[in-house]
Amino acid sequence: AASTSTWVGFDDEAPSASDFSAPAVATHPGFPAPSRGVAKPEDSVHPLTRQWASRIGNRAVRDAFLAQPIEDYTSSHELSVWTGTWNTNGKRPPPGLDISPWLDAVASKPDIVVVGFQEIVPLTPGKVLAVEDEKATREWEAIIERALHEGGGGPQGGAGGPRGASSSTAGWASFDGDDNGAWTSFDAASSEDGRRSGGDTAGGDTAGGGSEAAGAEASGAKAPSRRYVRLACKQLVGVYITVWATTEAASHVRDVRVATVSTGFNLGVGALQVATLGNKGGAAVWLRIYNTPALFVCSHLSAGSKPDDAAKRSQDYHDIVSKLSFPAPPAASSDGAVERSASVKDAFASVWIGDLNYRLNLPDDTVRDAIAGGTHAKLLSADQLVLEQAAGRAFVGWTEAPVTFLPTYKYRPGTNQYSGGGDVDDDDEDGGDVKVSKKEEKKKRAPAWCDRILWRGWGINQPPY
Repeated sequence: AASTSTWVGFDDEAPSASDFSAPAVATHPGFPAPSRGVAKPEDSVHPLTRQWASRIGNRAVRDAFLAQPIEDYTSSHELSVWTGTWNTNGKRPPPGLDISPWLDAVASKPDIVVVGFQEIVPLTPGKVLAVEDEKATREWEAIIERALHEGGGGPQGGAGGPRGASSSTAGWASFDGDDNGAWTSFDAASSEDGRRSGGDTAGGDTAGGGSEAAGAEASGAKAPSRRYVRLACKQLVGVYITVWATTEAASHVRDVRVATVSTGFNLGVGALQVATLGNKGGAAVWLRIYNTPALFVCSHLSAGSKPDDAAKRSQDYHDIVSKLSFPAPPAASSDGAVERSASVKDAFASVWIGDLNYRLNLPDDTVRDAIAGGTHAKLLSADQLVLEQAAGRAFVGWTEAPVTFLPTYKYRPGTNQYSGGGDVDDDDEDGGDVKVSKKEEKKKRAPAWCDRILWRGWGINQPPY
């Protein structure tokens, strides 16, 4: 199994000059110009200002509002967001698994944590048709909850998972999984925990928990310095995304929506396409933090190393972007205006995580020799994601930090050794602590950076990757 993680800093209303080398009102070269939500590159008007102005009927008043700097009537709040992606290879988590070194939540104190999985269940016909598997997701949610609260110890000792723990269910309303899109209401004031770092002030007057922590338990016993609640989660067969936030940050979250898009096998023949299976596709969460629409997408794109497989992956990306639709919940707008369904283009800060499956256009031996020699950085010139972006075929306008880590695909389970190297014989197949599949080892899969994290939007600064 391979995993990738990154930190992203959100400046959730006004762009911050400190986040960019550009002027205070920042734009991003190559950023697409949708009909609503994101300003054109040459436009100096903040996209939130443009959205709010669209609700003003009087043209003179609207023009005056557009000319007013957003800093004059808003306050910005820096939020730290940790995102991670992990292809678990269809394996159940081992007993006592502690992922706190990966999440690093206790030491780094993120305001929002987004974890995306691929192959959370084996991609067998039965699992693919089931779409959701509550048992599998409950196991991983319990592991995440333990890691978020004091490095795996957990406020409830880790038993029972999120549904049985008040700290993770407080304020979270489950949604109907029968549709591809749904919504959930969130009211942190109803949380059984009841604590908010920085006090109970609402309306955007305090930052989202970035500099203060919740107090200890009244009993004096050791308690987590911060408490996290789950905001939303969504599963599409093996793809699973779950979003958590501190109680303070959660108190400023509203209008949470989820959706999925299947891009897998087609059921049907020719023009008679009955359905598309969810063995591949994306699951996403759309929400407003303070007043900023944010989007988190987790995807598993088409696999394969044939010449035309990169194009299939890029088509999967376009299908997910074009088909993701987040239905508006009742009374989503505070001013009474009718809210329409949201889409990818309506988010002002977006992060895309997942097993994108892009490979290297190089022979297997060339890739392995470069890794062994410590010159793997030069391989990125043949990376399909880099090439597809440069050609304008996928992820145009999305930014990825410099890739400095080793290729994440494909390891022997439970090791840091790449599979398919031809160094396993019959005597090794069942030896040692890790079972090595001789059948898998016969498949020549060149190592690649399949697991990636990209972002786009306003006021985003990405530290490590």
